[in-house]
Parts: sequence; structure tokens; C-alpha cells
Amino acid sequence: MAGVQLPAWGRHYVTWDPILRRSPSRGWRRHGTDDLVRLLLRIQRSYGAANPDVRPLLIGDLSRPQGGDFGRRYGIIGHSTHQNGLDADIYYPRRDRRLIVPESVDKVDLRLAQRLVDIVVALGAQTVLIGPGTGLKGPPGVVEPYPGHDNHLHLRIANPEGG
Repeated sequence: MAGVQLPAWGRHYVTWDPILRRSPSRGWRRHGTDDLVRLLLRIQRSYGAANPDVRPLLIGDLSRPQGGDFGRRYGIIGHSTHQNGLDADIYYPRRDRRLIVPESVDKVDLRLAQRLVDIVVALGAQTVLIGPGTGLKGPPGVVEPYPGHDNHLHLRIANPEGG
């Protein structure tokens, strides 16, 4: 993967480090393809324009600079799909507007979370994984409930190389 780094923050987003539980995220957790980084920047602009009075989005992990897994030595086991710069996590907005990760569905502003899902789909994400406990909706085959996603959505873009 020849990735580019998502800036630590922008007008309508900040990055979140899920291991250190703080913002901004460490730079080596914020790499993606040029297409992914551009999509995330479009998402944050669209979300901010549609919701001018809300807190910025929290963008979590993308990929490591040269790809590969986020194994135990990088904090937690998981992110098996975050290996090639095509995936990113965006945390759902909180009902109390705090700029931290919602710990549970009851902390999520479901109205704003649905708007976020709608924007991500409209701007071209290939796959959007959402928490089964959220009740969020979207086109079948694009938006799919998946365990472990009740506090964030996971988006994947199409591989520009067709793989």
C-alpha cells in the first residue's frame, strides 16, 4: 500500500486513537489510499454542512503506513480488514455532544448517526458496517449490521485496482 496520511483534524472532524482513548490519533494509525482519504474529507464536509451546530466527527483507525494488520503489538487484536488502506472507522455522534467515543447505543444520537450513514452511502462507500443494536438503516448489500459496531460505523471503499 502506498498510502497518504489523513490529517489529525479538520474543520468538521478530529481523529481518535482507540488504544490511547484520546484525540488526535497517532499518525501511523491514519493512513489510507488517496481515494479513502479524499472520501473521508468529503464525508466530514458534507456532515458539517448538514449539521452546522454539532461537534466534529471522530474518525478512528484507517491503516498502518505500509498496510498490514493491527495485531497485539499495536494495541488490540482486530481490524483484520484495516490492512490495505480501504477501510476506516467513524464513531457515531453522542447524544450529550461530548467529543469522545460513545460507550453504548444509549449514548448515541441515532438521528445524527443515521444522517452520517446516509452521507457515507451517498458519497460512495462500498460497504458500511453498523451496530446491530443501533437500528440504523441503509441499502441492503451496502449497509449491514455487524457485531462490535454499536459505537461506530466501519466503511470500506472499492479497491481501485479491482482486487
